[in-house]
Amino acid sequence: MSIASKLTVGFLAAACMSTVSAAEEVILKIEKPEDFIQAKSVSASADDAMAIKGSYTALYSKQAIKVDPARKYRISGDFCLNGGKPVSLFFGFVPYDKNKVQILPNAVSGSNKTLTTVAEDAKKGDKVIKVKDASKWNINSPYSYIVFKAAEDYSDLPNRNSVHTVAPNARQAGEVWEITLKTPLKADIAAGTAVRQHFDAGTYIYAAGSFKTLGVWKTRTGTISGIAASGAPSNKFWKGTETVRVLILALNGDKQSETEFKNIKVEEVKDVKQK
Repeated sequence: MSIASKLTVGFLAAACMSTVSAAEEVILKIEKPEDFIQAKSVSASADDAMAIKGSYTALYSKQAIKVDPARKYRISGDFCLNGGKPVSLFFGFVPYDKNKVQILPNAVSGSNKTLTTVAEDAKKGDKVIKVKDASKWNINSPYSYIVFKAAEDYSDLPNRNSVHTVAPNARQAGEVWEITLKTPLKADIAAGTAVRQHFDAGTYIYAAGSFKTLGVWKTRTGTISGIAASGAPSNKFWKGTETVRVLILALNGDKQSETEFKNIKVEEVKDVKQK
């Protein structure tokens, strides 16, 4: 065998040693209406499928999954419109904290670019809070919140100690900025309290995205892994997530809208080195 041939064989062997394939372990499989908390909204359909009907339906899996940030998860399912107006369908997860309380996006969707402190004591019932600097705030957002006792390392997340602000929510008043609240404070806030601007976003983790149902079967998949330091992304679990439930959310249909689905499952994706 020539030197060139020997080198080729060696390279191929090394390549084979480093080849990575994916193996899946099924963690959760949804096969019948009773596998959802909202089982009464689901009916059995043909070919082992299930169906939901109407302009709005939100389904949560009865079984919750314990999240391991080091693992990669794949959610998948098949969907088909079986009559009526096409619906906007969202497929993913409902996140919960260690106390089994749902995590909403406004509890995690904030940036420390907006971190500042309360400039003067605010009293229960006040609708204006003075802070040292709101120059980095999104002043005109109608989805804005101010959260209290914010931490620079985001260890406060999920932070539900918040108040919805109005738009425009901040204006400079001399050496301070005034934040206008949508509802009065329910407790006193001391000067020096760290605050951050947060926002509403999509209510759930849409790991498999959103799509319009059609009159043919389509498979939807999405992968998710790790914990986001802050924010509400679709490819990472939100800060504080301990468990999740599978979510199927159908919107914007009509009374005749019927969506069928089957093969709903969550798998752990494992990278396996081949020799």
